[in-house]
Amino acid sequence: MKNSRNILVVIIGIVLVLLGLSLAGGGVYLITLGGSWFYLPAGLAMAATGLGLARKNGWALYLAWALLIVSLIWAFSEVGTDFWQLVPRTVTFLVVALLATLCAPVLRKKDQTRVIGCKVAGGFSVVLAIAIVAIFANMFRIHPEVEASGDKAAVLDEKAADDSGNDWAAYGRNTGGQRFAQFNQINTSNVKDLKVAWTYHTGDLAINGSEYQVTPLKVGNTMYLCTPLNKVIALDPVTGKEKWRFDPKIEETEGNKQWKRCRGVAYTELSDAPQGANKRIISTTVDGRIFSLDAETGKLDESFGDNGFVNLLNGLGPTAHGSYYLTSAPLVADGVIMVGGKLNDNLTTGEASGVVRGFDARSGKILWAWDASRGAKDSSPLPEGQTYAIETPNFWGTAAYDAKLGIAYFPTGNQTPDFWTGNRHPYSDEYNDSVVAVELKTGKEVWHFRTANHDQFDYDVSSQPILYDMPGKDGTTTPVLIQLTKRGQIFVLDRRTGKPVIPVEYRKVSTDAMPGMKVADTQPYSAISVGTAALKESDMWGASIFDQLYCRVQFKEMRWEGEFTPLSDKKRTLIYPGYYGGFNWGGGAIDPSTGTLIVNDIRMAQWGKFIKREEAEQKGMKASTEGEYSKQLGTPWGVERSMFMSPLGVPCFKPPFGSMTAIDLATGKTRWQMPMGSIKDAPINGVAPGLDIPLGMPTMGGPLVTKGGLTFFHGSLDYFVRALDNNTGKELWRGRLPVGGQGAPMTYIAEDGKQYVVVVAGGATRTGTNDNRGDDVIAYALP
Repeated sequence: MKNSRNILVVIIGIVLVLLGLSLAGGGVYLITLGGSWFYLPAGLAMAATGLGLARKNGWALYLAWALLIVSLIWAFSEVGTDFWQLVPRTVTFLVVALLATLCAPVLRKKDQTRVIGCKVAGGFSVVLAIAIVAIFANMFRIHPEVEASGDKAAVLDEKAADDSGNDWAAYGRNTGGQRFAQFNQINTSNVKDLKVAWTYHTGDLAINGSEYQVTPLKVGNTMYLCTPLNKVIALDPVTGKEKWRFDPKIEETEGNKQWKRCRGVAYTELSDAPQGANKRIISTTVDGRIFSLDAETGKLDESFGDNGFVNLLNGLGPTAHGSYYLTSAPLVADGVIMVGGKLNDNLTTGEASGVVRGFDARSGKILWAWDASRGAKDSSPLPEGQTYAIETPNFWGTAAYDAKLGIAYFPTGNQTPDFWTGNRHPYSDEYNDSVVAVELKTGKEVWHFRTANHDQFDYDVSSQPILYDMPGKDGTTTPVLIQLTKRGQIFVLDRRTGKPVIPVEYRKVSTDAMPGMKVADTQPYSAISVGTAALKESDMWGASIFDQLYCRVQFKEMRWEGEFTPLSDKKRTLIYPGYYGGFNWGGGAIDPSTGTLIVNDIRMAQWGKFIKREEAEQKGMKASTEGEYSKQLGTPWGVERSMFMSPLGVPCFKPPFGSMTAIDLATGKTRWQMPMGSIKDAPINGVAPGLDIPLGMPTMGGPLVTKGGLTFFHGSLDYFVRALDNNTGKELWRGRLPVGGQGAPMTYIAEDGKQYVVVVAGGATRTGTNDNRGDDVIAYALP
């Protein structure tokens, strides 16, 4: 027994020596990069502790405890009380101290007496074990980024949206994209009782690159939704029973083969059609068409366009087929259908035009065409046979509309390829990453506002603008537009003029760019943003002290002079906020009764590097628009890029990686900010941990806010739909989903008088496999 114990102590000692030397070796390299000096002495102390244990020297115990105390002082001095930052900095040294203390009975002083007695060693071991267990237990608790003060949001408009009816008639409930419902049947006091009312399966699994990102509509006694294959389905909103379905039979192309989405359909009532035959569902396809259906029967309206369809490839030239497709819900208002389209990123120059067009909702006839090459000068459609200017910034989200002003608002992306700016047209630079306001009837530009200058990082503005009438302190009201961006910046503009209502500052940024690149020396920064603090070395994270050190080394090896540090062919450049967001297409919600903006975000740093295409071929790299290598044909360089991850498969930067945030627009202050989602169902190196640890995961889709004091959300990487308290951000209810979700929840009052909340679950975003995919439409209601 004694020999076995001695052998175990020696093994522990050898392991600590090896781990300590690796930590010290990495620490030496980090110092040469100008990084922290902590890891070298800490590694040497760990190795010395291991050596002492192997030799059964009593001083090993004292050294282990000294290392623990020093590491705690260092950790708190670097990151304060940030729980998730403290974990990798402290747990390893707690374990080392615990092992040394457990080994204490066999350790001897120079005079061969015990260094401490068994009872004392046992007592200290219990204390250390309790500390480790306490840390582990706290991993299952939410650690707010900003804790609510406890004060309820002041009610600014008690009657907000009271006249908006019982339906959900547009993608964002209304054309202002507010995602707010005045219903309070389900509220903070009874949401805990929410149950599944019905479930429907569409029959189209989200596989082979398809994703369910749809927000259904409900109008009258019918719910409408689309599948990733652009099939439109009508359901009974009380029972979930199918009424009809229509299949537009999409063509699969190289462009949409791995990119099939349908985020929503539009509903309209035609003013020039007979009563009872005037209701239409307008939808689009991933092969570039618009079609119109009778909302009551699902029959194709053959008087629309060419036998029910409008071909959006007309006027886009030969490169559009297979490259141009639609994924987002169209805006349909005042008899006009307004659409843009998605283009393949990063593959080549010469991509088709990003033209935005308006069509007559009754006939399908084109009314106007706005493109960046003509801008405010001309929005008339080109004659048949002519082609809109190639390579103009496109609009691939959903537009918003102010009926009083007659103005529609849409966000733009940039000219492809995204990571090389040397080939950009002046008009592309003028309109990249912008919000553009046009007259809905004519397409004539009213104003535009640019959210980034010379976008180098695929910072397309994609979320639907949110329109809100913001009350001022002097009793006046300003009609504002709230635009969320991938940069995490939230721009609040007067929607009449495009002038900032919340201050915007233009700050100097790095201009150390490759020859031939065009870069801007300043970028716009709003006074309101989420998750935009520049990363620094101490923000590097990992599951342990070892991969944290690895991440610090990687960070110091990269180019990083803050956001907009240009890419290089010499070294990798850190990209943060990453090109997934910030805020992606999912958008946010506004509670107009309190003036609170509620948004979910993504915080995932990436890195990028220019690479010669010949070198990429030699490495066997496969080109794609979204993968780790893109050719960028027509430019001098391909681009290599990836997520910034540790060898253990966890992000190299501190959590949360996604959050839900409530912002008081009157003051610009964050009322609360909560990590959103757990690691439970998120694969790490292909394996889901199954642990409900609420780190805060990258989010997709958007929130739903109600006057019942609730925010509903189901777009995290775990399989839950949640209801949060609007005043505190605390979770009041959750429902387990069969698979993950990506869209935004919606709600309505049905004919039976009940309030329903509906989510669509087709699988979490971009899993890369056909596992854990679904086709579930799930409605919740009170018993």
